[in-house]
Amino acid sequence: MNSTLRWWFFSVSLGLLLGAGEAQAGCLYEAWRNGPSCSPGYFPIGVWLQDPSDAHAWAQAGINLYVGLWEGPTTAQLEALRRAGMQTLAAQNAVALAYNRTLLDGRPVVVGWTLPDEPDDEPKTPPPQVRALFDRMKLADPTRPILLNLSPGPGWDDETWIGQGGLIRPERDYPAYLIASDIAAFDIYPMTSARAAISGDAWRVALGVDRLRQYSPPGRIIWNFIETGNIPDSFCTRRWPSSRLCWALSGLLGSEPAVPDRRAAPKTIRAEVWMSILHGSWGIIYFIHGKSQSSLFDPRALLRPENAEYLSAVTSINTELKSLGEIIQLPSASGIISIEDILGTSPVDYAVKVSSGCIHIFAVGMRAAHTQKRFHTALMAQGSVTVIGENRVLPIENGAFSDDFDGYEAHLYRIDTGIKPPPVAPIPIRRPGPLGASWRSQP
Repeated sequence: MNSTLRWWFFSVSLGLLLGAGEAQAGCLYEAWRNGPSCSPGYFPIGVWLQDPSDAHAWAQAGINLYVGLWEGPTTAQLEALRRAGMQTLAAQNAVALAYNRTLLDGRPVVVGWTLPDEPDDEPKTPPPQVRALFDRMKLADPTRPILLNLSPGPGWDDETWIGQGGLIRPERDYPAYLIASDIAAFDIYPMTSARAAISGDAWRVALGVDRLRQYSPPGRIIWNFIETGNIPDSFCTRRWPSSRLCWALSGLLGSEPAVPDRRAAPKTIRAEVWMSILHGSWGIIYFIHGKSQSSLFDPRALLRPENAEYLSAVTSINTELKSLGEIIQLPSASGIISIEDILGTSPVDYAVKVSSGCIHIFAVGMRAAHTQKRFHTALMAQGSVTVIGENRVLPIENGAFSDDFDGYEAHLYRIDTGIKPPPVAPIPIRRPGPLGASWRSQP
């Protein structure tokens, strides 16, 4: 069979599996003229409440977005970001609304607005009040999306979430909050948490993303936060994390607990990022604050020399996200891959992406226990699988390959099909919708 005919059969089969025609044209942010980029492969990679003077350093680490500007935005902050080629989502004020300077390539500096953080936490801001603010912001500027970030609540079990003294009822309250958003996010840091209900459960990052999708109106864009450091579970952390006064007074009063040594390992940070994407997140925001030699709660913790290993790991993850951006944006295919247990029963979540001449499989171990899995595919009986970023190649034998997952660990696979299709129109970016994976864990 010649190459063109082989590709015809292959593409027809995959078209049926992909649900060809369901993917919608355009990009996620096309509704906002001054919103985030619609460039192919763009993936938002943000940092939370960072000083614009560090924008060059963060850009070198692969960050392309500042989310939140402390006591701003001010003209000086926006100018610093412009000079560094960095974009931002920030609080809407008169300064930012009037600021019309652009980056060198013509893109806007301000690409979105942020609502006040965690309105669902204590003290509670009622949903109607959040919605009223959202409407006023939208009226002032309809050309940029508005981000609403919720508390860790979506990643907790309903009966144990302590936010608002237990007054939150997810099915009642979260849909009411999420109406007031264009981009919905949440933050949970389970690997550094001392709270027994979530401590060490990295899978709760994916659970929270699932719940955001569950409670959001159709078409809502989902982002989420990722932990990077040792974060003390304390009053200042929860309410005024960047207030030097709060931390100074707490230190004098001896009211702040010692910072635990627990934190997400570099491989777990990577796993949290990829499980977020598998479950439907379209943007990552790193929470950088944490312990350093100069402070128990340093806003620049990840940039400190003692955290060089972690900065290197985050930089590598971001490089990965940028290199695979166009693949991430493809709709997920079902029916191409199946998984069976070889050793252990810890779940592994995965998604399959089909592109020109190759297939990508993004897989993440969803529990702390080691497991080994066999991946079955009917696409080829013999061949090889490249494990991206790990300098490994696995054999495909009898239509299957096997790999180990050391607890919370992500593996990204590429299978070269050897079939090069004739030129076709680019596959459009799919709007948020069902994950489309063949199998998913149920936390």
